[in-house]
Amino acid sequence: MKTFRLDGARPEDAAWRVLLVPHAGAGAASGTAFAAHTPADWAVATARLPGRESRVREPVGGLAELTADVVATARALPGSAPLLVVGVCSGAVLALEAVRALQRTGDVPVAGFVAVSQWAVTEKPDPQRRRLRDTDDPEQILEILKEFGGVPASLAANEEMLALLLPSLVADLRAVEEYSSGPEPLLGCPLLAVFGDADPLCPEERTEDWELFSDRARTVWVPGGHLLLTESPALLADAVARSLDHFAKGAVA
Repeated sequence: MKTFRLDGARPEDAAWRVLLVPHAGAGAASGTAFAAHTPADWAVATARLPGRESRVREPVGGLAELTADVVATARALPGSAPLLVVGVCSGAVLALEAVRALQRTGDVPVAGFVAVSQWAVTEKPDPQRRRLRDTDDPEQILEILKEFGGVPASLAANEEMLALLLPSLVADLRAVEEYSSGPEPLLGCPLLAVFGDADPLCPEERTEDWELFSDRARTVWVPGGHLLLTESPALLADAVARSLDHFAKGAVA
C-alpha cells in the first residue's frame, strides 16, 4: 500500500521535500490544502498511516509501530532535495521520534524538524487525567477527546463521519497519550515550532521547552487556534516557507 500522498513539484525536480505527519486520525488527504499553499518548487508528501484511507484494514499499532511506519515512509520518498519533517499535533511526537531514528542510522539526512500545534513533549502526562486506554465507552471516549482538543465541533456533530474516523483517531492518541521526552538526544537539525496565537492547548508556558531540543530552535506564532493544518493551511505553509533561512544554514541529521 502507498504510505504517502505526493502533491506539488515532482520530487526529482524539487528544491525542498516535505514529509508531513498529520494529526491523530487524519489521512494523507489532510495535507492537500497545506501543499497547495507551499512554494511551487516544493514536493509535499503526506504520510498515510495504518487504519485509514487505502490502509484502513491495517492495525494502527502503538508508538513504536507508528514511528517505524514514518521512518519507512521517509526512506521511500523519491528525490534528493533537502527534507523537512513536519509533525502536526500528535503527529509531532511520531515525527520527532522518526527524525531521531533517522539521525541514529544516518541513511536519510533531515534538514529540519517542524512541530505544529503540539506542546513541548517535556510535559509529563497528568496522572489524574482520564486515559483513552482505560475505557471503551463511546461517550467517555468523546469526552476525553474533547479535552485533548481532538474533535472539532463540526466533526462531533456528524455522527456518520465520526464513526468512520473515530477508530484511527482513538488509536493514534492512545499511542502517544503517555508520551513524554527530555531533549536528549539533541536533534542534529534545526527545529521550528509553529503555534496558533489563540490555541488554548498550547500557551507559551507549555511550548517554550521545544527550544531545548536543538541547538537551532525557533518559534513562530500565527493567527489561529489549535487546528492550523485544517483551518489555516495557508498561514501554516507561509510560516514554514518563511523559515527556510533557518533550515538552509543548519546541520543535517
